[in-house]
Amino acid sequence: MKKQSIYSLIVGFLVLFVLYHLAEYMIMFRNSAPGFLLMQALFFVAAYLIARWQFGKGLAVWGLLKNKNLVKQILVGLCVGATIYGVTFYLSILSGAEHVVQVLDTSSILKSYGLFVFGNFFSSFSEDILTRGYVFSHANQKMNEYIIILLSATIYLFNHIYRLDDGWETYTYLFLLGILLVIPLVKTGQIWTTGCIHWAGNCTFYFTHEVIKSSPGNGIISPNMILSGVMIIFIYVFYFFFKKFQRWLSVIHYQV
Repeated sequence: MKKQSIYSLIVGFLVLFVLYHLAEYMIMFRNSAPGFLLMQALFFVAAYLIARWQFGKGLAVWGLLKNKNLVKQILVGLCVGATIYGVTFYLSILSGAEHVVQVLDTSSILKSYGLFVFGNFFSSFSEDILTRGYVFSHANQKMNEYIIILLSATIYLFNHIYRLDDGWETYTYLFLLGILLVIPLVKTGQIWTTGCIHWAGNCTFYFTHEVIKSSPGNGIISPNMILSGVMIIFIYVFYFFFKKFQRWLSVIHYQV
């Protein structure tokens, strides 16, 4: 890389990183939905401008492309995201890692759940652009795909700056989730499937822990360990699924 390209790479990443975490700060520590949405809006504006600066193109650079497979990409992502967290919750209850203590009346939390679903759409896709789309766009055809996957997963792990004191179980499932989420992007060149897995997974987790209230069980296996096991299985299945059905979901052509 030339010095100018390294400079633009670092500056672009730092700008997006700061805007993403300002949005997180607004919602986590200020409980300010307007502040969160403003920072998210600025993130996407910055993502567009950085893409124009670095590549001469718009948000499509980060994988947000309109294409003939868009509906399939979105549906696959939504189904997989809901399945991963739904299966994890079911296994946690079945194994005694968690116990259901209360099921809330959905009408009483419908507004808050709707706001979460709406806001999390933007935070899921902005994080995916930051930790996956940005990495892939700069590293594609320069690095081996396995290195790209591991690099993206590592950045995703350390992007959770508020969770770095949570211990090895959290590190493990975040790293595995980072691997899982970047596979569709690496294999197909689009980020819609990744973003929808991320979004649907977060929404499913919220539903299974805020609408359905649970408490930790007494089992030797924790919910995070179960989630990590589910992730490993899905990583294996996902890699070969996207290798086999690459053209069905792809926006770029590979030699197969």
